[in-house]
Amino acid sequence: MKRLMMLLLALMTGIQGWTGNIAYGPWVTESRSDRVTICWMSEVPGMAYVELSDGTQVWETFAGRRIFKRLHSVQINGLEPGAELCYRVCGQDLTDDSNARNPRFGDIYEGQWQRVRTFDPEAETCRFSVFNDIHNQVDEYSALAAQVDSAATDFLFLNGDIVSAGNYVADTLVRYELEPLGTLAAGLPVLFARGNHEGRGNNPQLVADIFPNEDPAPFYYTFRQGPVAFIVADGGETGYSRSILYSGSAVYEDYINEQIRWARQAMQEPLFADAPVKICLIHVPMIDHPDKNDYLLQRWLNVHFVPLLDEAGIDLMIGADLHEFMYLTPGTMNNPFPILVNDDVRRLDCSYDSGKLTLTTFNVAGEMEFSTVLEVGSL
Repeated sequence: MKRLMMLLLALMTGIQGWTGNIAYGPWVTESRSDRVTICWMSEVPGMAYVELSDGTQVWETFAGRRIFKRLHSVQINGLEPGAELCYRVCGQDLTDDSNARNPRFGDIYEGQWQRVRTFDPEAETCRFSVFNDIHNQVDEYSALAAQVDSAATDFLFLNGDIVSAGNYVADTLVRYELEPLGTLAAGLPVLFARGNHEGRGNNPQLVADIFPNEDPAPFYYTFRQGPVAFIVADGGETGYSRSILYSGSAVYEDYINEQIRWARQAMQEPLFADAPVKICLIHVPMIDHPDKNDYLLQRWLNVHFVPLLDEAGIDLMIGADLHEFMYLTPGTMNNPFPILVNDDVRRLDCSYDSGKLTLTTFNVAGEMEFSTVLEVGSL
């Protein structure tokens, strides 16, 4: 019987491809109209590549060398807007690197075939789901993700604090940030805004490694899907009482001023400026919060960043952080545009079609808790 089981396993491996060395993933991130970045983690270090359906192999390299890592990131360039990419992640184990001039390699592994689409600025609709403030609650996160209709969704957005502060290692970050999404992350781009918890603890730079982004920085950037342009910002921490968590290392005001200088130019680029609808995604909502201590930075953002966004024609801001639901109509907290603050451990589904932006929130049980329709933009 044991021999028979081993034979069946060998046959299955031959048919499906050997996937034993893939610890986590794959997941797709940094999607644009002409490229996607595909990431995964292998059980042991090794060389890695993405194989496309036409047989092309795109290797993970650095400065002319194939590199040996566990956390892999391969960018696929030269794609067309709205194109479907059929891919699988592959690699070869590094078994012995004691001799730097003659490293030894073992088994080649091949993942399952996956499909993902690039963004398309000419698409007529835009549909996405937002998760935030999960704080390591894996079961709840998985339940929210399981409700997503991948066929009716263009991308997923993680709006910060998916993990709680800690001594970060890549395995832990991937296990809590991405694994609960299941197979969704292999076929839908997963984009990210850093939360204040992901800025705390040791090794916060590792968060950028699992969400690689080159345009222009890991945690602030613009992108567009169909008629909707997005600007993603990093609001840092929230107030004086929490500064002790950074042991004097926080320089968030300088960092946000850097973002403001960038945003002033980025929102003038045609891909953003010409979009019928414009949305700002940020973990820390830019509101004039009545708490002048714990929410100092929110109030600072409201004074220094919001006027720039308003000038650029932002139609909606989607925030998080407060662990309560708030829908602020213009003027409620010195906000010139609507701000939706999604509650913790909830999913926000957004869709834009023919001048109507529909916003709906769901709890873990799949029950709708809020829904509204904004009439914005024009096609």
